Amino acid sequence: MDISAFSEDTFDSKEWINKTFKSPDAQENKEVFLSSLVAKLQLYVQQINGAVEDTSEHVIQSLPRVMHDADMILKEALMLKEKMQLVKEEIMKIEKDTAASMETLEKLDKMKTELYTAKQALHEADNWTVLASDIEEVFESHKIEAIAEKVMSMQQSLPALIHSTDYEQRKIQLEGFKNRLEAMASPHLVNAFTNKNVEESVKYVKIFTGIERLPQLIKYYVKCEKSFLCQKWKNIVDVDQDRGIQELLSQFYQDLLLEYHTQVKWCTSVFDSSKMVMGVIADALSSLEKDITTTVDTYIRQEGEQISQLVALRSLSDNFISDLKNALAQHEDETPECWRDVLHSVYVIYRNWVSAYRRLEERQLVVTSLEGDLSESVRVLTRERQSLVSGVSEAVKRCELFTSGLGLPALISAVQFSILKHLEQYENVLREIEIKKQSKEEWSMFQICLSLLLNIGELQNTIEELDRELIQTLEKSLRKEKKLEIDLRQVMFTKGALEQYNYFMKSFKEGNKSSVVEGVKSKLSKVTERVTGCCLDVMFTPIRSQLSRASWGSSASLSHQLPDYSYAPLEYITQIGEYLMTLPQHLEPFLKEEGNSPAVQLLGRVCRQTCSSLADLILNTKDVTPNTAKQIAVDIAYLGNVLEDLGQTLPETLAQMVVLLKLPSDAYQAGSAGCSPRLVAAIREMRNIASS
Repeated sequence: MDISAFSEDTFDSKEWINKTFKSPDAQENKEVFLSSLVAKLQLYVQQINGAVEDTSEHVIQSLPRVMHDADMILKEALMLKEKMQLVKEEIMKIEKDTAASMETLEKLDKMKTELYTAKQALHEADNWTVLASDIEEVFESHKIEAIAEKVMSMQQSLPALIHSTDYEQRKIQLEGFKNRLEAMASPHLVNAFTNKNVEESVKYVKIFTGIERLPQLIKYYVKCEKSFLCQKWKNIVDVDQDRGIQELLSQFYQDLLLEYHTQVKWCTSVFDSSKMVMGVIADALSSLEKDITTTVDTYIRQEGEQISQLVALRSLSDNFISDLKNALAQHEDETPECWRDVLHSVYVIYRNWVSAYRRLEERQLVVTSLEGDLSESVRVLTRERQSLVSGVSEAVKRCELFTSGLGLPALISAVQFSILKHLEQYENVLREIEIKKQSKEEWSMFQICLSLLLNIGELQNTIEELDRELIQTLEKSLRKEKKLEIDLRQVMFTKGALEQYNYFMKSFKEGNKSSVVEGVKSKLSKVTERVTGCCLDVMFTPIRSQLSRASWGSSASLSHQLPDYSYAPLEYITQIGEYLMTLPQHLEPFLKEEGNSPAVQLLGRVCRQTCSSLADLILNTKDVTPNTAKQIAVDIAYLGNVLEDLGQTLPETLAQMVVLLKLPSDAYQAGSAGCSPRLVAAIREMRNIASS
């Protein structure tokens, strides 16, 4: 029988019984197995009861001894508590008794320290007196190291004399000795720095460190190195004055970079630090700002391609700054404060030219003067227009390279100036056309006018494209983050130029940004209208001439009415028709694939003006006979056929005239229904039809 399950926390009697009866023995004879199982359980219970009784009896017998032991532990704890209290009282008594002794000892120690300090002060005072009397002799020897040793000894003695009554006098006396030593050492010091003598320089660094004058020593170094760099620029300019400004500035920048690397190593060996080197370069560049600016200005004024030279110089400056910053990053973890001064000095030399950028670009975008006859002038205008886009695109690139986008407002002004000059040439050509159009052969003048019209149409598209490009460039400039650590506007603009720039950019940001060349577009619209009018006038001249020859009086004397087939278009209208039919072949070189080209529009305007002039001519005719009325109607119908062949339509006014002119007098009132009342009345009066 397995009784281990009785000790489990999850013991289930039913489950145990069922499991037990599943054994083979239980299956053979359940009653016998049950009796045996009950007997075993009873025996097991008896054994358990016996064990419990034995354990209980043992516990009862041991209980008195446990109580006795607990009582003894309690007594010992009380005794320990009493002893700890006694020890605590004894410690407090000892502390109270020794406090006075400790106070006495502290006073004695303080007296000892004061006596020792007084002794040291007396010793140092005596030593100071000896040193002060000896140092004059040492000064007369001009031995700098010996003098420095005496001065440092006096400096070490001075703190011990801080409580003496003549401390301030001694301090002033020591500073005087230091000044004399510095004055004596300065020529040798400058010589050591100038000749880059590391051994001598280190010696003086130790001396000046010992006398607490290291900052003054560094000032000597900065002054020597600054003078060396300034002289280097003057030597570069004076040695070979035939070289261009690019070569001079490039050579100077290369020498500066080389000197930076050299001085970093030298200063690390002498001062154990190279932080002052960038400060030296900043001071040197700051001192040379005026000289470099003057030199650059002088050379640039002598150049023909001033902007190209300035762009090249700006590229040199950018490369120098990039190389110098990379070199700085190799030796310094943080950018020094003087770095902004370096940037200012490098870029301020362009201030005068950035402020005058508009004038530079106006010269660069200069318009070619017109020479030769009218045809050649129009061809020149075509070339000028074609070069305008490329010229402005190049100017935008130059503006970014030279001014970092700061010159965009000035560039836009220069572009407008150039375009306005270009438009003035169109006006000059127009004036010449006005003068010569009467004497020049019609078709030749016609071709010139068409070319000019097409040219100015293309110019409109060009200006729209340029306007979009300039707006996009301005918006990009506003979004662009400045890469340099300084505000170039403050560096590269004069005060007046900066105010103009800020005003323009503020107006652009607050405006609708639809155009930055409104003045040009307004002028262009006026010139375009003039060119169109001039071209239309030249094209219409032959038509005007034929209309002046129009005469419908040949059939006026006939008393009887002729049949319809007897009428044919008169010569004036056939001449006009033939002329209109020849226009497309002359316009063909100017036609585009799309139907709404300027040439097609011009043809439509000529046709409309022809119809309008013919209508006015007819309405001004008086006493029209029936035969004349039919003749006029035939002429109008002929013109309508010509217009249809040209892809145009006869105006409604002329179409109604045909109807009204063909109506018999007796049917005029009824047949004129639906026509323009004004036109009906005019034709009635012209035909002398009585109103009913």
